[in-house]
Amino acid sequence: MARFGTLLRINLTLEQAREEEINPDVLEQFVGGKGLGAWYLFNEIPTGCDPLGEENKLFMAPGVLSGTPAPGASKYFVVTKSPLTGIFLDTNSGGHFGPELKATGHDLVIIEGRASRPTWIYIENDKVSFIAAEDLWGKGIYETETIIRERLKDPRVRCASIGPAGENLVRYACIANDYSRHLGRGGAGAVMGSKNLKAIAVRGWQDVKVARPELFEQAVKAAVAWVMQNGWVALKRRWGTSEAVEIMNQQGIWPVNNFSATTFEGVDRINHEAFDRGLVRRLACATCPVACSKGYRDTTYTGGEVEGPEFETITLLGANLGLADPQAIAAANYLCNNYGLDTISTGAVIGLVLDGLRQGKLTQNQLGLPENKTGVELVLWLVNAIARRQGCGDLLAQGSRRMAEELGLGDTAPQVKGMEMSAYDPRASYGIGLAYQTSDRGACHLRTWPIGREISGELPPRNSIEGKPEFVKRQQDEKAAQECLGVCQFPYGIGLLGDELINLLNAAIGTNFTVDSFRRVGERIWNLARLFNVREGLSRKDDLLPLKFSIEPLPDGLSRGKTLSYPLQEQMLDRYYQLRGWDEDGIPSAAKLQELGLQLKVPGGK
Repeated sequence: MARFGTLLRINLTLEQAREEEINPDVLEQFVGGKGLGAWYLFNEIPTGCDPLGEENKLFMAPGVLSGTPAPGASKYFVVTKSPLTGIFLDTNSGGHFGPELKATGHDLVIIEGRASRPTWIYIENDKVSFIAAEDLWGKGIYETETIIRERLKDPRVRCASIGPAGENLVRYACIANDYSRHLGRGGAGAVMGSKNLKAIAVRGWQDVKVARPELFEQAVKAAVAWVMQNGWVALKRRWGTSEAVEIMNQQGIWPVNNFSATTFEGVDRINHEAFDRGLVRRLACATCPVACSKGYRDTTYTGGEVEGPEFETITLLGANLGLADPQAIAAANYLCNNYGLDTISTGAVIGLVLDGLRQGKLTQNQLGLPENKTGVELVLWLVNAIARRQGCGDLLAQGSRRMAEELGLGDTAPQVKGMEMSAYDPRASYGIGLAYQTSDRGACHLRTWPIGREISGELPPRNSIEGKPEFVKRQQDEKAAQECLGVCQFPYGIGLLGDELINLLNAAIGTNFTVDSFRRVGERIWNLARLFNVREGLSRKDDLLPLKFSIEPLPDGLSRGKTLSYPLQEQMLDRYYQLRGWDEDGIPSAAKLQELGLQLKVPGGK
């Protein structure tokens, strides 16, 4: 119950779709959401396949609780091989698309093959229509979704689409649903574009029933009560994620000017209060009591209401570029959203360019930049160039690692495994440094977030490695388990598995998980993703930060003078691998796989 036990396989090449049963053993081991997508990715994607080739697939999975009244259960996941990193990618989004996808009666949708022409598909329960999209090709996210919804004449239809960035195979293009919710990281939008797939519209008529209705009703009430008394939730409801701007600046963790500093003089002009002055309305995803999303009025660049930028966007398109203009940041965010660009990677790539110009390592002539554009105008010009792959935008569309290699910038790009770092400098938090090192998809802050506990004193200080491997490993497992459920982290916290979630899960699907046994599900998923990455050539050498962060000390902030040296990184990795039951190269041992019930061959194992 709360699961249908079926998947929908859509072949774009043949324009055919069929329903298949999901092996009950797979459901038992991997539950749903990210877990289900990870299992199918590992078993259906051939080793070494081109992420932008026909052999790659998109595995789209709503969470187990998606489509139920559980608070914050709006998420769905896309799992694929990333064109940005060449390794495992899962990315998730909220809004209303996930619950509607679940209501089609499927726990997973697999999209394979390549359409012979631009196409969009409409999924209504188990019926799939393949519709020509030549007239939509080249249009932005907002216009595309509006046109599709108008054509289908059903207000309950939900749509996920790509913009020009996905069509042009920008390696960090995203997929957007409900206009402004995003499968943001790693380039899933480019995979969709490589398949000539412009959009996916869904309409479901199936009720999502639970195994133990009375217990589930009680669990929902208890979860709502717990969420509403949580101080973290109150902050997110009032300010959204922008409240972190002041905190990270005060703590000296904030990336400024391409990770060259950690405090920003213009912080008061782009903090939560600055953006609050342009607040138009608050927006909520399905079944969410938080309503952390904001509508923001931009009177300078777009002249209308736009999506209020999130903390990561304010950082990477603001302080990281030296911009202290909230309307400029909102405008850049609007462009990225409409083109379908990940704002973190876009900001990091542009930051690398601006820093290269500042230091004289790059010239405007070398990049073909317009001489009459600087500051905000240059940033907006570059966003357009990236999405259209025009001029130097073609190189920037490859991501910071490839760009740095091509331009001779050395090991300076702020990335791990090809994915750009988010809004925290690892020299100011060794916990987040290890999180970047070991994330299954590249530099990511959403698998584990030690910073809060380093600041509060629950963990040893930020520039200590003590206790960080233990915390990172445990929270990665818990977050992977949490991502089977389809719940947002804001009501519950990153990777927190408490009685509230376990009671919801057990009542929904009729299981008897404990926190410990469900954490083991997350550990199983984490090891499967690692096996996929090892199979694709990943090893210990890829679990290190760029040289810059090992040798260049921070010039300011509470961690002034600090680096995260390679010896310290190696020490954390040694302990982390030991805790994981992996060998010295970061390969899961046969004993660990057997312990987790994974009957799989260890690639290159000893």
